[in-house]
Amino acid sequence: QKSKPLEMALRRLGGSPRGFCSIMSALPRIDPSVMTDDMVHQFHDDGAVMLPNVVPSNWLKALSEAAERNLSNPGPLCDEHAHAAGTGGRFHDDQFLWHRHGEFEEYVLRSGVGALAARAMRSCTAHVLYDQLFVKEPGTAAKTPWHNDTSYWHLRGEQVCSIWLALDEVPRERGLSYVKSSHRWGLLHRVTNFSGDAHSERNVYRDAQATPLPPVPDVDAFVASGEYELLAWDMQPGDVLLFYSAMLHGAPGVPADAPSRRRGYATRWCGDDIVFDDRPGTMHTGWKAAGFDNGLRNGESIGCTLHPNVLEISARSAASA
Repeated sequence: QKSKPLEMALRRLGGSPRGFCSIMSALPRIDPSVMTDDMVHQFHDDGAVMLPNVVPSNWLKALSEAAERNLSNPGPLCDEHAHAAGTGGRFHDDQFLWHRHGEFEEYVLRSGVGALAARAMRSCTAHVLYDQLFVKEPGTAAKTPWHNDTSYWHLRGEQVCSIWLALDEVPRERGLSYVKSSHRWGLLHRVTNFSGDAHSERNVYRDAQATPLPPVPDVDAFVASGEYELLAWDMQPGDVLLFYSAMLHGAPGVPADAPSRRRGYATRWCGDDIVFDDRPGTMHTGWKAAGFDNGLRNGESIGCTLHPNVLEISARSAASA
C-alpha cells in the first residue's frame, strides 16, 4: 500500500509507483563510514560535529524542491515565527514533512541518514522522532533562542541526536552555535515557543508550569566571561551538523543584505535506550492535538508506527530490490 507522501509525489511526477521508486532509488545512499571513528569520539566528547559534503547535489535538488512546496503549503504544526512575533522577514518552521512529501519520506527512510545517526550514537537502531524544516529569509531579525532540544521532547535516555542538513551556504556568523560539551550537564530548562509565548497559537507549552524548571543560562554572558566555549562552522550545501539533543544551541537572524536565505532540514533520531516520557510541558501536547500521537504508555520504548526504526526499513528495501 502506498503512503500518502508517495501518492502525492506520484501525482506530481505523473508516474507509477515503480517510476517514482526508480527515480528515488537511483539517488546515492549516504555511507555512514563518512563519520570516522575519530569523529564519533569527538561527537561524544564535544556533543556536536560538522561533516562536510555528506549529501550529494541530486538529493539537495530533490529536497529543496519539496521544501519550496512546503513553504506554500505547510503542515498543521507549522509556525511562522517572524510573522507571529510581528517582526520583519520570514522564519518558517515546520515538522513531520516526511508524512506529506515523498522526497522527504525517501530521505528519512532509505537515504542512509538513519544509519549515520546510529553510528554517531553507537546505537543498533535509529528511530526517526520527526523531521523539521527551518527557513530564514534575508531581513529576518528573529533569532533561534538559546535552548536544548531535550527540554522540549517527551523522551528519556541518552541516545538522541539530530542531523541538520544545510540546503544553502551558511556562514558561521548566520548558522547554529553550540555550547561545547553542554550535553553532559543533564540540563532540563524552562521552554518557550520560538515566537514568544504570547504570540503563537501552535506549539505553545501551556502545561509547562506543572513542572517548574530553571531558565536557560545566560549563554552570551558566560561566553563573554570565557566560561563557555562555542562550536560553530561555515557550511556549504550538503554539509551536515550532528549534535546531541542535550546540547545548548542557538542562531542569529539573517540580515537584509545577506546574499541568500538560510534553509536547514533537520532529522531527529532516537537510539536503543530511548523511552517515552509522558511529562507535562513538552511537544507531545501539540503533536497529539495535530494528530501525531505515538500511542505509547509512559516508559515504553520509543519504537512505534510514528517513530519506526529506519534501519529495518532500509534493510527490507535492499532485500526486495
